[in-house]
Amino acid sequence: MAYTTTCNNIATNNKISTTIDSKCNSKDSGIKYHTLNQIHTESRDKQKLFKIPNFPKNSVFFIILAILAESFIIYASVLVKLTDMSPINLGFYRIALALPIFWLMANTRRNVFKIPLRDITYMMVAGIFFAFDLLFFNIALRHTSVANVNLFASLVCFILIPIGIFFFKERFRKSLIIGAIIAFFGILILVGGKGKLSVATPFGDFMAFLSVLCFSCFLGVIYSLRKRYGTLEIMFFACIGSSLVLLVLALMFEGFEVPKDMKDFGIIMLISLCGQVIGQGFFNYIMGKVNTQTSSLVLLFSPIIAALMGFFILDEKLGILEVCGICIILIGVYFAKKESY
Repeated sequence: MAYTTTCNNIATNNKISTTIDSKCNSKDSGIKYHTLNQIHTESRDKQKLFKIPNFPKNSVFFIILAILAESFIIYASVLVKLTDMSPINLGFYRIALALPIFWLMANTRRNVFKIPLRDITYMMVAGIFFAFDLLFFNIALRHTSVANVNLFASLVCFILIPIGIFFFKERFRKSLIIGAIIAFFGILILVGGKGKLSVATPFGDFMAFLSVLCFSCFLGVIYSLRKRYGTLEIMFFACIGSSLVLLVLALMFEGFEVPKDMKDFGIIMLISLCGQVIGQGFFNYIMGKVNTQTSSLVLLFSPIIAALMGFFILDEKLGILEVCGICIILIGVYFAKKESY
């Protein structure tokens, strides 16, 4: 009887010891897993080119970044007027020169060619929209002022907001209708009120409007992709789609051109760096940090920045009616956006 009791005690002690060891091992495994996970996270963070603090979505920080990105894009549009290269060729060079930069930056994060083919196709479709945006944009800059081209860019909210409502289930606002009516009257005054010193033409304004349509479609596709992919991956494949389309169009309508001298090449490099890498790259990054309504709000500042750059750099002057038209359009955009917050 005593022997049986002793055996039972030994068995119980062994079971308790096994349980304790199991718990210790489990605890050690948990610590090891947590440590390995932390090391993996740190190494992944080190692979990032830069780290931005975790600001809330639609914060003032991202709105300021969007305005800065838009300023670089506008500066690139000013530089377009300083080169004699044909519009389609210029668009091709802007994309092609940025392509290696996006590829190098994207490959530091992941192998971009492991992205599913379906999503790559969407990215390239976005690039096709952007190619036609650049085509009409560059043509418009030869026939109208920098201020007018970027003024029409601020109207993107009237296209982008409906895209957000129908495709991304964002809330519809009645103020959009009021703003659209006011902006439409502003456009009529702007187009019909060309002063003697104005460099704008109705044809140039129409090209700017077509550019806005294509740019809105580009932003709509980008907005859906930014929820799953980073800016660099999207811009890399979008640039491939854009460059292929622009190269074909250039060969068909203009013939392939090369910069006439180093100064011309330097201007084209600046257009690519400011307009595509810094401007569009940052703006498309911000598309994942704000909703479609907030992103279109920042375009409200485009005409003001463009008018100042056009006046100080290119000595472009606006007539009184053109200024009135711009003010009315800005009021319309304000009414369209005032319920965003």
